[in-house]
Formats: sequence, C-alpha cells, structure tokens
Amino acid sequence: MIYNQKMKDLIFSPSEFAFGYSACKRCYYDLKIDNLRVSTPFPSIFSKLDRLQKEFYHEKSTDILNANIEPGKIKTDYEKLQKSEILKDKKNRPFSLRGKIDAYVDHDGFFSIIDFKVTDIDEQKIELYKTQLLSYAVMFEKPNEKGLKLSPIKNLGIFCFEPNKIQSIDNKPSFDMKTQYYPIQRDDEYLLNFITEIIDFLEGPKPDFDKN
Repeated sequence: MIYNQKMKDLIFSPSEFAFGYSACKRCYYDLKIDNLRVSTPFPSIFSKLDRLQKEFYHEKSTDILNANIEPGKIKTDYEKLQKSEILKDKKNRPFSLRGKIDAYVDHDGFFSIIDFKVTDIDEQKIELYKTQLLSYAVMFEKPNEKGLKLSPIKNLGIFCFEPNKIQSIDNKPSFDMKTQYYPIQRDDEYLLNFITEIIDFLEGPKPDFDKN
C-alpha cells in the first residue's frame, strides 16, 4: 500500500490496541483502512458501574487503591477527549493518539495514570492492556495545544473492581467488591516499536485473511 492521505492522518485510540489489533487483525485492518466497524454490544450495567466507581474514588487518597502506591489524590473528573501532538514512529511516520482516561493521580510533583476494569484479569491480559496504559502516558505528557498536560508521568496501573458476593447491610442487598491493583512498567520504546509494527501492517499489501 502506498503511504496515502489516510495513513498520513492516522489516529490511534489506546483502547483499540488490545481490543482491535491484538485481538483481531482482520477487524482492525477493515476499521483503519476501509472504515468498516464491527458493532459489539456493551451492556449498560458496565457504564453504570464505571460511573459509580469514578464517583466513589474521586478525590480519595491512593491508599484506598493499594498501600504500595505513592501518596497522592485520585482524580476521575477529567472526561474530555484527549489528543496527543503529532508523534513519529521508528520509521519517522506521523501518527497521533486520542482517547479518554478513567483516572489520574496527582502526587504533588508528578502523576500516575490509572485504568479501571470492572473485572479481574490475569497476567496475559495485563500484557495485552500494557500498550493502552503506555499510550495514555504519552498522550498526556505530549498533548496537542488543547489538551491537558500531565508531566512527568512516573507510574501506570490497572485497578480491577469485580463483584465478589452479595451481602445484607441494614436489610438491603449490597455488593462486596474484590479489588486488585496491577502496576505497569513505563516503557515508551516498547510502545513505539508496537505502533511501528501496526503501521507496517496497515501500510503493506492487503493481507489474505482467508488463507490458512
């Protein structure tokens, strides 16, 4: 494929790395090149749990997430769509990042990015979500002229929030939530190599997805 105008304006959403390119390359190619999107249902209960989670943790101290996180105040009220400045991959090809975060932490001198998941995850999925968190860090350290700048971003993490059991409090049913925090190592070089691989994939000849 010739590096055409569509490729020059290439914008990546951090969440599409895990749920798109890494999960289904054919779906991802159709989305980025032919603008064909696979519609997947998203139950409204997850949106409500996400909203309640953000309301509960906003302005709380980090020790409510995990005792090993450096002290700071959790912020979950930044709901604007953030876009990075124009970035370059390992082959000097332009791209940008655009998306929303769940939360960041102000440590009074540096910042952390936290992604909320309404489920528990295993080590394999932690690796899958790694590029999402790394993208958020770059997106906020290098925003475009309209974005919020958070710098430096030292820590990244995934906070899992999963219903564990139903219990009675004052004769009212209440969910007991199991929580777990997974730190993610900052590695911008890994992200840049990953994005270069994706652009190589999109820029190359159309794959024969039906070939075994």
